[in-house]
Amino acid sequence: MSATAIIQLMERLIELHEELIETAQKKVDLIKTGDMRSLETLVREESKLTRKLETTELLRQKVVRTFLLEKGEVTENATISDVKLFVTDVEKETLVQVQMKLVSLVEKLREQNNLNQSLIEESLRFVNLSLDLLRPHKEDISYHPNSKEDEPYDTGHSIFDSKA
Repeated sequence: MSATAIIQLMERLIELHEELIETAQKKVDLIKTGDMRSLETLVREESKLTRKLETTELLRQKVVRTFLLEKGEVTENATISDVKLFVTDVEKETLVQVQMKLVSLVEKLREQNNLNQSLIEESLRFVNLSLDLLRPHKEDISYHPNSKEDEPYDTGHSIFDSKA
């Protein structure tokens, strides 16, 4: 087995990460406008992409382990650095390029997800503030029978002066 299968799987991982980044960027506008139906649809698509990504990553790990076993190397947590030891210079260069691209995409996706999380938290704070403003406070609607604030005069006299 050559490193071609590993490279192809890493290129597929790059494609999936690019799709996830695109989806995360679309979520920004939907969060800002509050379009929950479209956001829900987009989140479902994102979940499908994430499952594909997980499946592809597991396959990549399996192919890397198989590749290294064929070379006589037994490694539990094999990495691309382990693979580079057994490939040609051309394959090594391709692996390095694909690896660097994948790392940069993962970082970009992480940043985009952090932005989305911040926007959602800000949106939730706004919703909670709005609810607090609309909701009456308990002390405003409570009855206080011993309250002195409601008495018009402190003298205990009636408003009407009657001598009849």
